[in-house]
Amino acid sequence: MDDVKKTVKLTIDGVNVTVPEGTNLIEAARQVGIEIPYYCYHPHLSVSGNCRMCQVEVEGMPRLTIGCNTAVKEAMVVKTQHTSDAVAEAQRATLEFILANHPLDCTVCDQAGHCKLQDYYYEYSREPSRHQVEKKHKVKALPLGPDVIFDGERCILCTRCVRFCDEVTKTSELGIFNRGDSSLVGTYPGVELDNALSGSVVDLCPVGALTHRQWRFNTRVWFSKWVNTICTGCSTGCNAKVAVRDGRVVCVKARPNEDVNLEWMCNEGRYGFERFQPAKRLLSPMLKGKENCVGFRELVWSQANALASRLASGDGQDASRSAVFLSPFLTLEEVCIALEFAKVVMGVSPKGPNIAMQLRQRDLTEEEKILISPDRAPNASSALLFGIGGLSSKVNWRDALEKSYQNLLNSVRTGQISKVLLVGDAAISDQDVDNSLTSAMCRAAVSVAITSRGIEDSEGAHFYCDLVLPTRTVNEKSGVMLNKDLRFQRLNSLLLAPATTKPEWQILGEIAAAAGRIILPDEVVDDRLLFRFIISEIDALSALSLSRIGESGLSLESLRTNRCSSSNESLASDR
Repeated sequence: MDDVKKTVKLTIDGVNVTVPEGTNLIEAARQVGIEIPYYCYHPHLSVSGNCRMCQVEVEGMPRLTIGCNTAVKEAMVVKTQHTSDAVAEAQRATLEFILANHPLDCTVCDQAGHCKLQDYYYEYSREPSRHQVEKKHKVKALPLGPDVIFDGERCILCTRCVRFCDEVTKTSELGIFNRGDSSLVGTYPGVELDNALSGSVVDLCPVGALTHRQWRFNTRVWFSKWVNTICTGCSTGCNAKVAVRDGRVVCVKARPNEDVNLEWMCNEGRYGFERFQPAKRLLSPMLKGKENCVGFRELVWSQANALASRLASGDGQDASRSAVFLSPFLTLEEVCIALEFAKVVMGVSPKGPNIAMQLRQRDLTEEEKILISPDRAPNASSALLFGIGGLSSKVNWRDALEKSYQNLLNSVRTGQISKVLLVGDAAISDQDVDNSLTSAMCRAAVSVAITSRGIEDSEGAHFYCDLVLPTRTVNEKSGVMLNKDLRFQRLNSLLLAPATTKPEWQILGEIAAAAGRIILPDEVVDDRLLFRFIISEIDALSALSLSRIGESGLSLESLRTNRCSSSNESLASDR
């Protein structure tokens, strides 16, 4: 059986187009850079065809047709608003109807500046309204649930939000009520919009009728800096566009990626970016008092590095009495440096039982399983890539990683460990901090934590370490992460880190140097140079580049295929 899908050739605005059979006219036009405007259509929802904005002229058809619900046919000739006066006039009329009852409140609307109604009016109409009757008034600022607010007057009844709840989350909280110009989106009696992905309906709303409850009126879109990055809430790695203003995250939108999250995000990830910023921030290296394991005093970095160098092997301590806990929030590059530090400085084998990455699994509801992974470990898959702790199988890798982490914790609790290193925030989960662990850490000969959490925060394992070194949060670093499907994705810095903090890789490099071991060349001074250094040192990553990862990521399988192809080409050229 031939699995190759048949293709169809047609003409759109005089441009020849070849697309797979079954493609609709909106997507076919998009392939050659021709925009057919639309409101209700979404590539990942069913077709409703109710906005009528995507009308086109098809040769041989008696009247205009909608592009979202018209599949391509062989030799079809299509004219859009660019080449057909009838289409352009129909779109102007459609916009006039849509705007008949729409309030002119762009000056206070959160959607202003990225509103499809604004964009299309300026692009396809610019005609004044001929309606002389008073506009229909509807509900304003109506909470549909804990996270979403509804403005009935702005709604154009595209029904994207209704279809999302029916087809994606299958929770069906929303419906269209009443008739004619009294039609209104609302929740069914006794129901509120409270599913795990409910914030996605705001992304889907093209006109500002739905807004995030916690981010209403907090900024204008043109005053914010928008950064393309990934969500670090779990190992799904949803693609996101994050708005930042005055050092705060002020809005988050899902970024389309067919291979990761389509265009959806869960509420935990969307509204949770700032949870990675500690309430009490560590700004300087701190050394614990000698008596009773209490009290801290401030150090300068050179003093701290000298003290931390006691982690080094060769002082008579067996490497089997050392433990290295890695945070799943480290970037791929930082994991590489941490493994090198463990091996070269501490004598700990990266594939042995004395090094582990923190991972705790959790139960998910059926709704959450649509997108959320059963961990809060965005880069835990790097443990699989590098075989940390002997991890080798993709099957049940989370079970194996969690088990190795718990085994190492128990080694600390039972006093088998004399040197402890925590690399990054959440290297040990707060839920694992108990009396037996804290007592053992206080008795350890050397214990060092690299974290952003302040020493006022006594709930974390870092509070029980001798030496605490200030680093950056996951929101303050750039690098590469590997998601649960083994897809490399770029993490971009959202916030500026305090000037007195340093990234984990730099801290480890300086401690190694203080111990007389070199793991980083002097030329590596920023995240970009660190990436280049890593791919030059690790053969398995040699074909990786930031441009190849791009905005949508690169699968490990594609990287390996490319690497094999490159090797074959190299062999061929050698011959």
